[in-house]
Amino acid sequence: MRHVMCFTGKNRRESECTDGSPYTYTLKFDSCQLQRGIFMNIAKKYFFVGTTFILLLLLFSCTTTKLKSVWKDTTYNGYINSIMVVALAERYEIRKFFEREFVKQFKKLGVEAIASVDAIPEEKEVNANIILAEARNRGIAMIMVTHLVSFDDKSVDSSASSSSIFHTYYRNVSIYIARPGYYAQGIKRTQGVTLTTKLYETKAEKLVWSVTSKTLEPDLSEYNIVKSLSKVIIESLYDNTLLR
Repeated sequence: MRHVMCFTGKNRRESECTDGSPYTYTLKFDSCQLQRGIFMNIAKKYFFVGTTFILLLLLFSCTTTKLKSVWKDTTYNGYINSIMVVALAERYEIRKFFEREFVKQFKKLGVEAIASVDAIPEEKEVNANIILAEARNRGIAMIMVTHLVSFDDKSVDSSASSSSIFHTYYRNVSIYIARPGYYAQGIKRTQGVTLTTKLYETKAEKLVWSVTSKTLEPDLSEYNIVKSLSKVIIESLYDNTLLR
């Protein structure tokens, strides 16, 4: 069986498939979109009270990620050919899952990608110098970093995380993440998580692209959050001509 992948983006004039054929259907990277469509079709066909109740529960319990802001350096004309993924997280297990999930998505697109957890031994201290040295030694051109900004609308990050220099950004955010209770302020009661994701050039440490995203997830499953976020981030990189 031949598998054909089709791609589309908001800023593309034409969509295309890997076999060269046109693809006109617009695909939004909403993790709930396909699920909702399937459930609504079933509900229309089998309109029973019990079934409808179950479908509605499924319909409104899925994970949705939306971008709150997007910024790109308009002077940057390059593409992502190689990337190191870094997650600033409290637990190593979350870092590992987050980074490897993004690496998997990038590799599907033909991008050379590595997780910082696979490049740097667990027992080794992780800081900006170590990350940059590993990326440069491996010939990795870009570093993508993600960190927590807020639970619901309650900010837990008041650092100078908007720095356009990788060293300054990583140092400032790391200080806040190291504070006791940084994640505990809202993790047990929240239904929304806001994250910031930044893309830096490895050679010059220059900020190229930055987005702030909000994920709504009733049970706050890290697995669902990362899955939903990765799709939206990849779509934004395409829209901002950073992937091709």
